[in-house]
Amino acid sequence: MSNKQDLDYVGQKIIEVLQEEFPNDTGYVQSKINRLSEMDNKYQTFAWALDQLDHENKSRLFEKLGLDIDNQIYYRQLFQQL
Repeated sequence: MSNKQDLDYVGQKIIEVLQEEFPNDTGYVQSKINRLSEMDNKYQTFAWALDQLDHENKSRLFEKLGLDIDNQIYYRQLFQQL
C-alpha cells in the first residue's frame, strides 16, 4: 500500500482534490494513491488526471497547480505529442 507522501507533486495535489471531494471514502482515495504510485513521472500523472477527473475536480486541481483550466485543450495536445 502506497502513501500520499510517496507520490510526485502532481499526484499529491490530485489526492488533495479527491480527499476534499470524498472525505469519508478512504478506500476510494487509497485506490487512487495506489494507482498514481505506479506513474513514472509527474507528466504521466498529469495526463492521467486530464483523462480521469471530472470537470469540477479537474478545475480544482488546476487551481491547486496554478494553471488556467481554459487552456486544458493545449495541455492535452501537448501530452499527446510527447
